[in-house]
Amino acid sequence: MHSIKRSILLGAFIAAAAISSNSWAQAYPTKPVTIRVAFPAGGTADVFIRQILPRMQAELGQPLMVENLSGAGGAIGAVNVLKAPADGYVVAGHTNDVILTPLAMASAQYRPNQFRMAAALGLSDMLLVARPSMTAHTLAELVDYSKTLPNGLSLAHQGPGSSSQLAGDDMKAASGLKAAGIPYKGMAPLVQDLLGGHVDIGFIPLGMATVAMVQQKKLIAIGIAAAKRNPVLPDVPTLSEAHPERPVLHRQWIGLLVPRATPDAIVQRLNKAVTEAVLSPEFQKFASEGGVITLAMSAKESDDFYNAEILKYGDLARQTNLQPQ
Repeated sequence: MHSIKRSILLGAFIAAAAISSNSWAQAYPTKPVTIRVAFPAGGTADVFIRQILPRMQAELGQPLMVENLSGAGGAIGAVNVLKAPADGYVVAGHTNDVILTPLAMASAQYRPNQFRMAAALGLSDMLLVARPSMTAHTLAELVDYSKTLPNGLSLAHQGPGSSSQLAGDDMKAASGLKAAGIPYKGMAPLVQDLLGGHVDIGFIPLGMATVAMVQQKKLIAIGIAAAKRNPVLPDVPTLSEAHPERPVLHRQWIGLLVPRATPDAIVQRLNKAVTEAVLSPEFQKFASEGGVITLAMSAKESDDFYNAEILKYGDLARQTNLQPQ
């Protein structure tokens, strides 16, 4: 009899806790939400996240604030979010570098599976660009020129394990280009030094600002790391056109992530707000003008996508013998 009573009481307690948890999650948010972008202001991730804020804020009914916490390939911002309560009020704005950085940096102090993706915004092809004064305008010319220099070209990237560094190493292996990597804290300072001619080449993700800089000849587009040319820059060849037997394919995604312990109902709420913003005509126009593929996935689809990315980059790290340094 006593065991039956204990079972009934335990069941009632669990049910009450579940109802309380769901009610708390359904009330979310009751105060401002902070999105901590792991890169400097003005970079691709920062620009895209700020673009969805008005629609997302209207859906959530609370103010949204963006804070930029850059450095260590995005690890500083990632760790900061993981230290906050898993209640949906501190969210990470990140890219696939959140997975790549711990594979290359022993000091990253987090694991990618400590996060789950609440919602994805879009996918950008990576574009190899050169400073405006560069005399080489094709990959073949760039390779030949690099071999005339004692130390090769300077190749800007966002730090060890970043998508821009990975694309650079892959391109060097495929083409024979001679270049030394120069790390930056984020895409914005990297682009500024390319524009100023302080660094020779670098991979940057497509977006409206990227397209405008190429069209205005502020940067020279060498090639795109994609299977086919992008319609917004139809005259820019793919890097694989020069080496079809050794394709160079790299993209960068942008998404909002939360600690994995965040209640599912809160993740669903965030996902709905982001998805409505991504599907809005304003954001669709913004993305298409930058040659970006928008992503509108459910919370489960977003997390499945994220987990698949973890497996993909883990396999790549093993294949290339990438070790945390």
